[in-house]
Amino acid sequence: MHEAGLLAAAIAQALAAAPPDTTTGSGGAGARRPVAVAIRVHDPVHIGVDAAQMHAELALRARGLHDVPVEVTADPVACPMCDVPNDVQPDHPFCEACGWPLPDRGGDQVEATVRWASA
Repeated sequence: MHEAGLLAAAIAQALAAAPPDTTTGSGGAGARRPVAVAIRVHDPVHIGVDAAQMHAELALRARGLHDVPVEVTADPVACPMCDVPNDVQPDHPFCEACGWPLPDRGGDQVEATVRWASA
């Protein structure tokens, strides 16, 4: 269940980068409200799109942002044997064309970006 921690951390980092609220006047400390969250799964061999969606929604709900929509997409994984790009899920991490096992991406497995309400 490593997805939960990865998604919570990625969302926390994206939310921490909130632009300042310029509507509060005199340098108020408020922040804009997020209107959408986009999750990009860079390692779909280990993190499924459905799992990422669920854990992102739970992480937002824990922050009182249950009404913020989440869109999850995954990077294709190129087969090291035949170089065919694959849309892969963790339950079947094999090339659709030749059946070769697909590699781990390594590095950051997920990335979150937030779209903010305009000031």
